[in-house]
Amino acid sequence: MFNGNASTVGPFIDSSDGDRVCYGMLYKHDVKLVSKNMHSLAMKLTQLAQNDPSHVQKFTLTSKPVHILLSLPDGTEFGFLRHNMTEALESLLCESPAVQLEALGLTSHLCQQMSHATKPDEALVQVNINIYGPPGRANDIGETLSNQKLWLQKPDHLKANLPYHNPHTLAFPELQGELEEEDITRITSATTRPVVEEERLRNLVTSVHNSLSRANELEDEAGDQRLKTKLLKHQKGSLSFMLQRESGNIPDKYRLWQKGVVRGQETYIHRITKTQSLMRPEEVGGGVLADEMGMGKSLSTLALILQTLVVGHEWAEKRRAEEHSSGKARRHSHSTLVIVPSALLINNWMNEIQVHAGDVLTTVKYHGQTRPKHLDILEKSDVIITTYNTLAAEYAQKKSLLHKINWYRVVLDEAHIIRRPTTTFHRTCADLEARSRWCLTGTPIQNRLDDIGALFAFLGTEQFKSLTQFRRFISTPFDQGEGAVVRDRLVMLYDSLVLRRTKDILDLPRHVERTRELALTEAERRQYQRTMNILQRHMLAQVGRHPDDDAPTHFNPRLQKSFGRDGTSANTSSNASPNSKFGLFQTQLQLRILCNHGTFQRPFSWKKRDLKDEQAAGREAFAAELGLGSEIMCDACRQHRPILGSTHLGPGSCFVENCTHSLCSECLEDCSNMPGLEDTRHCPLCRRLGRGEAAAPAAMQAPLRTHDDGDAEMLDGQQPGEEAVADGEDPEENSHHKDYFNPTGYSTKMAQLVNDVKEGLESSKSIIFSCWTRTLDLIARHLRTERIVFLRIDGDCLLSKRQRIIDRFASDRGVQVLLMTTGTGAFGLNLTAANRIFLVEPQWNPSVENQAIARAIRIKQVKEVQVTRYVIKDTVEKEMRSQQIVKQLAASVGFKRDGAAA
Repeated sequence: MFNGNASTVGPFIDSSDGDRVCYGMLYKHDVKLVSKNMHSLAMKLTQLAQNDPSHVQKFTLTSKPVHILLSLPDGTEFGFLRHNMTEALESLLCESPAVQLEALGLTSHLCQQMSHATKPDEALVQVNINIYGPPGRANDIGETLSNQKLWLQKPDHLKANLPYHNPHTLAFPELQGELEEEDITRITSATTRPVVEEERLRNLVTSVHNSLSRANELEDEAGDQRLKTKLLKHQKGSLSFMLQRESGNIPDKYRLWQKGVVRGQETYIHRITKTQSLMRPEEVGGGVLADEMGMGKSLSTLALILQTLVVGHEWAEKRRAEEHSSGKARRHSHSTLVIVPSALLINNWMNEIQVHAGDVLTTVKYHGQTRPKHLDILEKSDVIITTYNTLAAEYAQKKSLLHKINWYRVVLDEAHIIRRPTTTFHRTCADLEARSRWCLTGTPIQNRLDDIGALFAFLGTEQFKSLTQFRRFISTPFDQGEGAVVRDRLVMLYDSLVLRRTKDILDLPRHVERTRELALTEAERRQYQRTMNILQRHMLAQVGRHPDDDAPTHFNPRLQKSFGRDGTSANTSSNASPNSKFGLFQTQLQLRILCNHGTFQRPFSWKKRDLKDEQAAGREAFAAELGLGSEIMCDACRQHRPILGSTHLGPGSCFVENCTHSLCSECLEDCSNMPGLEDTRHCPLCRRLGRGEAAAPAAMQAPLRTHDDGDAEMLDGQQPGEEAVADGEDPEENSHHKDYFNPTGYSTKMAQLVNDVKEGLESSKSIIFSCWTRTLDLIARHLRTERIVFLRIDGDCLLSKRQRIIDRFASDRGVQVLLMTTGTGAFGLNLTAANRIFLVEPQWNPSVENQAIARAIRIKQVKEVQVTRYVIKDTVEKEMRSQQIVKQLAASVGFKRDGAAA
């Protein structure tokens, strides 16, 4: 066994192990302390830590009838492993002495954790558990643990001269003998926890959704007669749910406060927090409409607005009378304030209102320089639509008209945008006054349980008005392994406050998928193999030269360290040399692009390598793989914005100035209207003050300018009334990289894609998705050769122009094809005009593809949708379809980053 006073720097000494190995370490598992020994344990450990700050305490593990006991070497009972670990480790403990388990903890850390407990029964600490046994049992042990969702990592403290053989370590046969074990261990250790936590969260959310019952018991509410569109059955249920939440007429079984008797007195008890109240608390004020994307959440909301117009007027009149008698001058309005992520979605809402309600509702667009500047106009309107950016910008300048009115209702569209309580968007929205608050989002939980906790806080939900309370009863118990308890509590919250349905309840046209598995020509294969050999040699050289770097042999799990926030190499600059860090992400990027471009792609050469093109391609691919939930911070408005909705994702390569500024779509579009900033090739923040990148801090702090009339000029301001869409313009001719492709060449994928598009072209509408604008350039060249008319939307297409392109694509029978970057297609567009979707290349993160496809498969879709995917055999694309662990890693990046940033 271990020497109790061993140092954390050196290994533990034990010469009695014989032919044994260490399989690895189970990292940081909770131990609930034995309360009767709490005081004496604290004193003993504190003394040890004071004498030796590096002291490591060891514990023996013993299986008991209902738990696993941890004891000190002298037999003193220390604590119990949380119940989720008992089943997993009991079978291993039964094999003693063949398999041995020991728990370890840095004594100073244990003391610190114990000091946080205010009561003995709340004391929790975390320990690592090392597992030892015969070499031949490694695979069996690994399988036993993985079946319980437990993963081994390299131990922090290992017995001296004892071999380490981890059955959970990834193998790389093609690089065998070239890599240090430390490189592979670092990869496995960095990915284990995020993947496991993501899976636990996904399983919990699925279990909660499967346990909900309220949706099945809602009555059909037909809606107001003035509604021009007949509601579908599930939308009638939505309206019924929303009316119940706003009126407080909620069935008793779905109330969070239930009647009980305490010490002989009738009282009301909160089902989750157990708080007591002699009076029955009102359960009114809105909720979360969380149906999947494309099920008509906006239509249900419009039906609610129409049906409650009279009620809203009565409420506002009553509040005005009350305040008049008290001498207050607060404005009160019957209106519904709708807040959306972008100007594009303002237009969507305006169109929806016109289609479904006609001229019944007085609607105001509160955005840009033409927005109303008088409270009377806002107070008397039925619906006001603005953006998060506009709201936050006015609020920051203390000139927000929208915060001077007490609204009847506030609706947040894409409400997951406020899932970070520390952001300006959340604070700005939470400070609005309203009788009822609604959150519309198909993804109320994106990366963490706290996401929906932030929505409950915005709603002002009794007992969960602060995220602290949510964490106490939901997030923290989940982190501590109490999954069943948390599931039951979330089901109560959901059935009371949230309505969640999936498209499975709808009779939508089915979609069929096919995959074209293609083979490269001999010329393409030679270029592919040559490129792979060059990149692999360089990557191996880098691993050997820098063994401590985080860019070794795998899609790097520490992406924030190895890459900038845009996905390009963090240490790559305009004058970088070929010896710059060039990890597997970039290696696979080059090969993936070659699968698309074939011999049109210029042969890879270190000397001729264009870093700007490489950075742009890496940025686009990285953004797509992170998915819709990942974010950047806009350097103009200083708000976190979804990556896939951003026009300029990252530093340097986007602008001629090669600066480090990132701008969201709205800010870039507004800047394009300002005198002297029309050319979007230049960074508006650098040019605005005429001092290059040095001007960035001032620009960041001053996203607004004030005119003489006192109005604040928004960076998400007025939309330009610019050009009609030109389907004939050549993106390659307009590009400043004219030499990217060879003048002639052949691409197997392009040839098959064009043949597929031509088949049934006249009777269909097709969208072609690629995550690379360069690939769209090549597709455009092929379509022009075939005289196929097309339109195009990519990340550099301004929001106002996007909507006009979508409208033309839907209405113009002469346009059958739309080219679109994958990320753009996943954000804020309705693409139901299309009935054929072509996905040019696979993504590490399949959810991004699904988001893009879902834009076409919506309620208004009446045709069967055909989805075609392209995969090149015997290449990195084929590997992407089979390496599920890498897909999980790519999906978990957003989870890890969001958690770290919270």
